[in-house]
Amino acid sequence: MSVSLASRRTLRELCHPVPTTLALAIQGALFATPVFAQTPAVPELTTVTVMGEKMGRSEHNSVSAVTVFTAEEVAAKDKGTVLDLVSEVPNVTIGEFGGVANIRGSNGAGPGFSSLVWRGATRARTAIIIDGVSQVWTGGNLLSNGVWDVEQVEVLRGPQSTMQGRSAVGGAVVLKTKDPSFKPEGALRLGLQEANGKLLNQAAGVVSGPLSDSLAYRLSADLTRGDHFIDYVDNNTNAGVNYSSDPDKVVRNDIKTKLLWAPKSNPDLISRLDLQHQSQKGPYLNQVNVGDDGNYIASMDRVNHRIGDTRMNAVVSNTSYQFNANRSVDVLLSASRLDAGFTHNQTAPAATNTNNYFNANSKQDGLGLEARLNLASPTSGVKSMVGVSHFKDDLTVLARTYAGAIRYAGDTHTTATSLFGEVDYPLSKHLALIAGGRVERESQDRSITNGTVTRTRDASKTYVLPRFGVRYQLGAQTVFGLNLRKGYNPAGISMDINDGNISIYEAEYVTAFEASVKQRFNGGKGSWSVNLFNNGFKDYQVRNGALISNVDEATIRGIEFEVSSDLGSATHVYANASIQSGEVDRFTANTAYVGNKLPYAAPHTFGVGVTHRLTPQWTLGAHAKHVAAYHVDISNAAGTIAGQRAQAGDYTLVDVSASYAFNKQASVRAYVNNLFDEYVVNTYFQGTTSQDVRAPRTIGVRFDYRF
Repeated sequence: MSVSLASRRTLRELCHPVPTTLALAIQGALFATPVFAQTPAVPELTTVTVMGEKMGRSEHNSVSAVTVFTAEEVAAKDKGTVLDLVSEVPNVTIGEFGGVANIRGSNGAGPGFSSLVWRGATRARTAIIIDGVSQVWTGGNLLSNGVWDVEQVEVLRGPQSTMQGRSAVGGAVVLKTKDPSFKPEGALRLGLQEANGKLLNQAAGVVSGPLSDSLAYRLSADLTRGDHFIDYVDNNTNAGVNYSSDPDKVVRNDIKTKLLWAPKSNPDLISRLDLQHQSQKGPYLNQVNVGDDGNYIASMDRVNHRIGDTRMNAVVSNTSYQFNANRSVDVLLSASRLDAGFTHNQTAPAATNTNNYFNANSKQDGLGLEARLNLASPTSGVKSMVGVSHFKDDLTVLARTYAGAIRYAGDTHTTATSLFGEVDYPLSKHLALIAGGRVERESQDRSITNGTVTRTRDASKTYVLPRFGVRYQLGAQTVFGLNLRKGYNPAGISMDINDGNISIYEAEYVTAFEASVKQRFNGGKGSWSVNLFNNGFKDYQVRNGALISNVDEATIRGIEFEVSSDLGSATHVYANASIQSGEVDRFTANTAYVGNKLPYAAPHTFGVGVTHRLTPQWTLGAHAKHVAAYHVDISNAAGTIAGQRAQAGDYTLVDVSASYAFNKQASVRAYVNNLFDEYVVNTYFQGTTSQDVRAPRTIGVRFDYRF
C-alpha cells in the first residue's frame, strides 16, 4: 500500500472538521479572509482526539467538558461494563432503574421509570454511542455494554444534542472499538470474579489480520456466564402459578465481526462493515428488599423478579474518502433490530393477585444514515463540517398477564431528519470562534392502551439547536473556553395502566453555558482543567407519581475539576471533584415542589487514584470515589414503606489492583473492587418495597495473553 492505514487515519483526523448549518454557505468567505494560523499544537506525549465532537479536535483544544479513557487506561481498570468505567468520572453517578449514567445531575434515564419507560416511550438523557451508532434505551439495563477490545471511551458532560441528536440532552458516552489491522494480531482473556459468594466467569478473545493487501478482518467475542450477586429468593405462595426458572443465572454475549477495505489502488478510501450481536439473559436489575442491610436478598414477596431475555443485532457501514488535504467525506449507514423482553414475577401486594405475573416484550427496528463533509484550510486554520442525518425507528411494546390479559400495549413510529454543522474559525493566533448547531425535524406517532382505553398523539416538531463557543490559547499550554449550546428531548404521552389516565408531556429543552480552563504542565505529562457550568431547563420532564409531568423551569449549576500527572517514570496520579446544585424553579403542576432538589443531582463527588510500577513486572493501582447523598424523587419525600428513605448515595468506594507481566504477551491481574464492602444504595423506589444497589466487595483475577 502506498500509504499505511495508520498514516491515512492521521491524515483524515488532521483534516476532519465538524458541523455547522452555515458551514458550506460561509466556507468560501472564511478561506478568503486573511487570518492567522492557530497556535502550534501543544507539545505532549500523546494527542487524544475527541471523536464525539466530530471535529477532529484534541482533548486539550476542546471547550467541552470531556473525560477520555484510552485503550491502555481501559485495560488498566478492573471494570467489566461501560457503566462501571464511567462511574469514575467527576459529576457522574450510577442510579435509577437497573443502572444508568447520570451526568451533571441530569437523570440519565430520562423521565421514565420501570415500565413507565415502555408505556411512555420516553427518551434517555444520556446517549451511549458505539462506533457511531446510538444504543437503544429500553427502560432498564437489559443490555450491558462491555469494554472488551475498546480503543477509546469518552464521557462528554453537558448537552450533546447538536452533534449526537437524540437522547443526548444530558451528555454522551462515546465508544470506539478497535478496527481490523493489516498486521496479524490476537488476544485472549480469561477472568473470574466473586461477589456475595456468587461467581461470574469471563472468556473473551479477538483475532485480526489481513485477508489480502486491501482487506482486513477483526472478530471479537466477550462471553460472561455465572450468577448475579443478588440472591433471588423464590418464596412464591401464589397458588396456580409455577415460577420455576433460576433467576440468578446470567448469560451475556457480545460478538462483533468487522471487515475493513482499504484498496491499495485508492489510498484515499477506507470502508468498514460491522456485524454486531449482543444478547443477555437473566436478572438485569440490582434490586433488593427495602431495609436490606447487606444481605443482598431479593425475595419475591417484596421485589420484582425481572428475568430478561434480550437480543440486539446490527449492521453498520462506515466509509471515509479523502478528496484532498482540505476535503473529506464520512458516510455512516446502520440497521438494527432489538428484541427486548422480561418476565415479571412478584407475589406482593396480594398473594392472590396474578396480575403481578406478566411478560413484557418490545421490538424496535432502526435505520440510520449520517453523511458529513469535512473541510479544512491549512493556511487559514479554518475547519468546518456540515452533515445530514436521517433515522427511522419503529417500536412496538406488549405486556400480557399470565392469564393473557393486556396490561399495556403501544406503538411508536419515529422519523427524524437533521442538518447539522460547525465552523472552527481562528481570528488570530490565540483566539478562535466556534459556531454551529443542528436543525432537526422529528415526527412521532404514538399510541398506548391498557386493553380498555386507547390514546394516541402526534408529537411532530422542528427543533433548532444552536451552539457557539470561544477558545483562547494563552501560549501553547493553556486554553480558555466559553461554550453555549442547546439540547432537547421530544414530547410524548404516557398512561397509568391501572386507571387509564393519560399524561401528555411536552418537549424539554436545556440551554447550557460553560466556562473552562485547561493547562498542560510537567513537560506535557500532566494536565488540569476546571469547568464552570449552568444548565437552564425549560419543561424538564419528570416522573410525577405514575405519570410524567413537565417542570416549567429548573436549573443545575456547578463546577468540576480534574488533574492528572506522571510523577517520575513509574507513578501516575489523578484526582477530580465536582460541586453542584439542581433545583426546581417553577412547577405549575405542583407548586409544592418549587425549591426541591432535582433527582440524582449529587451535591458533590470526589475521586483520587494512583498507579505505580513497582518493578518492570509488577504494577499496583488504587482508586477511590465519594458520592454525596442525593434525592431520588421530585417530591424529595421519604418513602411510604418501612425502611425506605428519601435519599440515596452518600458512599465511598475504594478499588485496588495488582498486575504481573510475565513478558510482553502474558500478564495476570488481581483486583478488589469496593474494598471495604460498603453498602451502596443508588435508588429508593418511592412507595415500593425495593431499592437499587451497587455490587458488594468484588474479588477478581484475570489472565491476558496477546499474540
